[in-house]
Amino acid sequence: MNTKNFKCFQVLYEEKNLVPAAKKLFMSPQGLGKLIKTLEDEVGTPLFIRTKDGFTPTESGKIFYEKSLELEQSFSELMTRIEIIRNKEKRFQIGFASGAIRVIDIDKVQKFMMNNPEIIGLWLENDNASIKEKVLRGELGFGFVIGCVDDNNLAQVLIKKEDMSLYVYKSHPFWDKDEIGIDEIKNEPIISMNSKYRIHQDFLTACHMNGFHPNIIGTVNEGESIKKLVTNRVGLGVSPRILEDTDEIKAVKLKGDYTWEVYGIYRPDYVDIEIIKKLINYLV
Repeated sequence: MNTKNFKCFQVLYEEKNLVPAAKKLFMSPQGLGKLIKTLEDEVGTPLFIRTKDGFTPTESGKIFYEKSLELEQSFSELMTRIEIIRNKEKRFQIGFASGAIRVIDIDKVQKFMMNNPEIIGLWLENDNASIKEKVLRGELGFGFVIGCVDDNNLAQVLIKKEDMSLYVYKSHPFWDKDEIGIDEIKNEPIISMNSKYRIHQDFLTACHMNGFHPNIIGTVNEGESIKKLVTNRVGLGVSPRILEDTDEIKAVKLKGDYTWEVYGIYRPDYVDIEIIKKLINYLV
């Protein structure tokens, strides 16, 4: 059985119509129909009921769909591991979740990579879920993510922790404060990192736990944008304490246990676990 045919089956299963499915797969409807018939012959049972309205999966088809997704992931992981073994000089990759690069000691990570040329650093930010999935599939040997990850298949270690802070401008009443309660900002215009950053959801949760929804007037992609908007008195910025204080803006600590934690995650059964242990010992 050709595992590449799994994708064709999955697309038809999801589209439930031969024409749009074939279009998505860049093939003719006739070719896709023939492929599905061949697949049904191989498994020895119909996977779809053909009607004038399209393709309806049979019970066997539903099971085949679920299991084909699992097999496809396992096959992808198998090929990744084979590639790792075959191509030793490029066997270990590190990924970063959105925001992690701003907190960890990049110079230290870079030096470790230079001293271990088998490591490839992917200096590309992605969301937490994507980094986690890449680590689970073996596409990444090590990932920096924001917050603790709840998955029994992954091990994790705390790399860095920063206080969540409120950035205020000079003439604001909060300027002379060293810390402030989160309930005190419920009527303030807030600028936050956008929803792909874990801190955005953490901040919303903290506000909801205190009985209010924050007045978020803007979301941005990076800390420098918060700095610029706060400097121009557009609003107050919520961010981990990664921006330098200036004569115009400063960070005020939010009272309570509101922190921004960067964890390193990895698979304990990863083929290059010794490199992971070496990296952790170097960073922690």
